Amino acid sequence: MYHIPTPEARSCFEKARDLCKIKQFDEALYFLNEALKYYPSYINAWNHKGIVLCKLGCTKEALLCFDKAIEIKSKYIKAWNNKGQALIKLGNYMEALDCFNYVLDIKPKNDISWKNKGKVLVKLGKYEEALECFDTVLTLRHNYAQIWENKGSNFLKQNETRRAKLCLDVVERVLCKDIDIMLNKSDLLCEMGKIEESIECISIALKLDPNDSKLLDKKEEFQNKLGKTNILTL
Repeated sequence: MYHIPTPEARSCFEKARDLCKIKQFDEALYFLNEALKYYPSYINAWNHKGIVLCKLGCTKEALLCFDKAIEIKSKYIKAWNNKGQALIKLGNYMEALDCFNYVLDIKPKNDISWKNKGKVLVKLGKYEEALECFDTVLTLRHNYAQIWENKGSNFLKQNETRRAKLCLDVVERVLCKDIDIMLNKSDLLCEMGKIEESIECISIALKLDPNDSKLLDKKEEFQNKLGKTNILTL
């Protein structure tokens, strides 16, 4: 069965995953191919092979890997999301949108698919719909963070500080991901001519990471745009 790879296949997969972490993608591809020789139905290996091929610029070949993973397990959400992102790279936006919508039909609270759907809708010029997607991502992540924050508080009351810290670390990781979404939302609002709202998004992101030079530069850029807009409307 697809979910029980052989020990040899698992060993090769782990080596490939470690190589990916240090961006040695050619070597990772070798071990993924070895893993698939040992276990041809290894869905994680097919999915990771697709990711590696995308990193190497072989997007069309990557699609075949994602499709193979989906063939083995039709509701494999990671492969659907990765397939959608590969299709975006190829400019096949409607097909990408179908991938993300498929995931959201299965799992409506999948924040990655909402984020990717928003990006596709921006490409299609559907800004208001894209904005709704980004706002949905933020809502889902905040709700998720709140659950872990509550868990952490309960552990603190029980004097279980180690477990409380683990929960609060999860909260931090979840909220830090918001920076990416706030940037997407900020760029979109700027494109829509809503520069003040765009600057507000950057300000929220800066609360999460006050020293991020990219965010500071972006805020200055938009503030300059706002200044020029105000001069023109005088």
